[in-house]
Amino acid sequence: MAITCSVREWLSRLEHPDGPLRERIGELYGGDTAMISERVVLWRRALETFGRAYGDREVALARSPARINLMGVHIEHRGGWVNYMTLAREVVAAVAPREDDLVVLHNLEDRYPPRSFRISEELPLHKRGRWTEFIEEARPPRGDWANYVKAAVLMLQDFLGDRPLRGMDAAVAGDIPEGSGMSSSSALVVASLEAALWANGLSVPPEKKVRLGGEGEWYVGTRGGSGDHAAMIFGRRDTVAHTRFFPLRVEEVPFPEGYRVVACHSLREAKKSAGARDVFNSRIAAYEIGLRLLRTRFPKYAPKLKHLRDVNARTLGVDVARIYEVLKALPVICSQKEALKSLPGEREALERIFCTHNPPPEGYRVRDVCLFGLAECERGEVTAELLRGGRIWEFGELMYISHDGDRVVAYEDGRPRPWSCPATDEYLDRLISDCRSPDSLRRERAMLRYQPGGYRCSTEELDLIVDLCKGVSGVVGAGLTGAGLGGVVLALVEEGAEGRLCEALEEGYYRPRGLPTTVEVCRSVGGACIV
Repeated sequence: MAITCSVREWLSRLEHPDGPLRERIGELYGGDTAMISERVVLWRRALETFGRAYGDREVALARSPARINLMGVHIEHRGGWVNYMTLAREVVAAVAPREDDLVVLHNLEDRYPPRSFRISEELPLHKRGRWTEFIEEARPPRGDWANYVKAAVLMLQDFLGDRPLRGMDAAVAGDIPEGSGMSSSSALVVASLEAALWANGLSVPPEKKVRLGGEGEWYVGTRGGSGDHAAMIFGRRDTVAHTRFFPLRVEEVPFPEGYRVVACHSLREAKKSAGARDVFNSRIAAYEIGLRLLRTRFPKYAPKLKHLRDVNARTLGVDVARIYEVLKALPVICSQKEALKSLPGEREALERIFCTHNPPPEGYRVRDVCLFGLAECERGEVTAELLRGGRIWEFGELMYISHDGDRVVAYEDGRPRPWSCPATDEYLDRLISDCRSPDSLRRERAMLRYQPGGYRCSTEELDLIVDLCKGVSGVVGAGLTGAGLGGVVLALVEEGAEGRLCEALEEGYYRPRGLPTTVEVCRSVGGACIV
């Protein structure tokens, strides 16, 4: 049950938490007193911001943590298994309901100016129930922080139809670094959704919250899945949320004792600018083209191919070599014109996808992207088995291979050289031959999980950090997290190796660039909630 009281009373109770508040804090943060003190400071800042903006009113606190993805990048919207943890960086909103449908927003940070919007004006009754059409018409101004609040609130109103939502007054504070790959934007969406539900006395199942958050975020212009939102909503302390969509399934996997996840910040923001959105959405388009072509060119498999994850040996009842033969039927490069010509019955669906981005000048790298997606689905699925079985170093190897699928350069003697691992006919023919070899080692290395593919959403900075991690004793594996094009590398390390890793990155990455050493051990916390 939510804790509600005046701002003044909240601030007093945070000085000496007792009763329900102490229990709630323990559920979220465990017994780590240093972490609790740090989190409570953020709560206080949200409350103080509310008090300055709206006065001493009765409020509740909505919060959503950051998330990291240990394995399964770029595939949650393809139906693949992803492996999330929630950590001690958060968005917190102090919120009070209103009697009208106005949403008023203040932010702790001055760079985010106050905003307000009226729900019935943004989403009139006659536009409800057609969310995709609505967001294609809406075209909100880019870069406005209020868009992420609108994404949650308007999606919820669309879901409710003719039942009008009440507005709310909210004050927001957060400490998730922007563009870090820890999904500060989705955390704001989820916290806003929790706030709007509470302000209206509504309760929906967590599975429904995940859909509302994921599809709601399309409002800002990206067309990703709901993985980040699921991670934040289903997150538990010291647990990996092994998650898959279509339908949604979440399994809790204990994080292995004796290991730590270290976030190594590149300090290059993964901005959701127009250019970045073009890259992200063009990769999704490559997935969509590939799956539709496979259904067309292999009609006997088509009934089983609902999602890209279904292109695997188990689902199709074939050997792995056959999967590589199927992939050879995909074009290496495909333009929009060629896709429309090859898929005349898919024109309407493809045009909806194409309108989300400018086409890549070189064309869509359909085969490379699909190989990455199929391999990452295998890596994401086997993660739970490896972690439960204590096969941590095997998992670490897959982290490096996964990153190779995103890689753009590799470093030799401190110098970058272009990197690619294209899924050419020759490459796939070698894998087919290895799959059918009498040599068990060749058959093992030809397994799909060991193939990087070519998604190519890393940066030179991220690639250098990963290569530096490889040289540190006690580092098990490393790779980017989030959508890419900047942000954070996650390193899985043996307990006690954190200092060595920090020193290596300071010497090899931060100091030569005049950057502050920004490396943090990830501390696990509970998922999104009304406190």
